[in-house]
Amino acid sequence: MRYRRDARKDNRKSPLIVLAGLPHPGAAAVANFMEKGLSPNPRIIFAPSGANDSELYKTQTVSTLLRAVSEYSVRHLRPQIEVPSPTQILLAYVPAADEERLLAQFDFFVFPVRLTRLAEYDVNGRQHRHSPKVAEGYIAPMIETALRAFSEIKRRISNATWTEPLCLPPRNFKVSDTERIADIFREMRQSKRPWGSPLPEIRSMRVSHELLPANLREGASREVFADSRDLLFPPDNSHHGVVRELTAGCADAERKLFMQSAFRFGAPLRDGYHHDVQYGGRDLRGTMFECSRRGVIPLSCTYANVYPNDFVRPSK
Repeated sequence: MRYRRDARKDNRKSPLIVLAGLPHPGAAAVANFMEKGLSPNPRIIFAPSGANDSELYKTQTVSTLLRAVSEYSVRHLRPQIEVPSPTQILLAYVPAADEERLLAQFDFFVFPVRLTRLAEYDVNGRQHRHSPKVAEGYIAPMIETALRAFSEIKRRISNATWTEPLCLPPRNFKVSDTERIADIFREMRQSKRPWGSPLPEIRSMRVSHELLPANLREGASREVFADSRDLLFPPDNSHHGVVRELTAGCADAERKLFMQSAFRFGAPLRDGYHHDVQYGGRDLRGTMFECSRRGVIPLSCTYANVYPNDFVRPSK
C-alpha cells in the first residue's frame, strides 16, 4: 500500500485517484508524476501489480487498495468523524482478464477510468504498462477526459433530486423480475452504456400527499421512482440513521459497505442519505428486501430506510 503524502499531516480535502495495474517499480514513478502534474493536485493511492500480464489483480492486491482507500476516506478511524475526506474518487486501472476481481470490490463507489492502451503490446511483445514513460504520457490525458464526464455525474449526485436514478439502491430497486438497477450500473462502469445516457427502463409516477403523507406536505404532489413491484423510492433528506463507521482491523466486506454508503460513482453522498421505500397508501405486507448485512428479509412495516449500500432499516 502506498500513500503519496502523509494524510495525518494534511487534512485538506482533495481529489483521490486509485491507480491499479502498474508493476513495481514503475507504479511509484507514475504516481509521483501524476500527483505533481495534475491540477488540482490529487492524492494518489496505488498498489503495484506483478509482472505477469495475465494476473494483475490478486486478492491481496485488491484488498490492499480497498483498505487504503477506506482508511484515507474516513481520515481517522473514529466514529465521530462522519464526513469522508476526498472530494472525488477515480479508479484508473489497466484492463486485464481478472479485472472483475478489482471492479467488484469497488462497485459503484468510484468513477472508473479504463487505461486501455496500457494493456496493449509494443513491438517487443511487452504491455505498455511496463513503460513509465508511456504510462505518464497516457494516463494524465485520460484522467482529464474522464473528469469532463465525471463533472456532470458529480453535479447530479451532489444535488440529487427525487428523480435521480444514479442514487437508487443497487440491489433493492428492481427494474424487472430478473433485473436490478445494479445490472444497469455495471453496464455503465463496463462502458456498455455511456455515462449520462437516459435510463428508459427506470419509471416514475406522480404521487400525492395522500399516497406519501410522511414525505409530501398536504396538497403537494411530485414525480417519484417506482420499481417493477410498484414500490416507491422517495429520498429522505432528514439525514438520520448514519451508518458510516469503521473500526480498526475490520474486514474488507465492512470497508466496502462503508465506502458504498459514502460515495456513488466517485462523488460524495450527503451524510445519512437514503430512500424511504414504501407502497403508496399501504404497508409492505411481507415484501422481500435484500439487506447488505442481513441478507434477504421479508418486511411488513410501513416503510423501510434503504441506504446506498443496500443496508435496510425497517420502520418502527
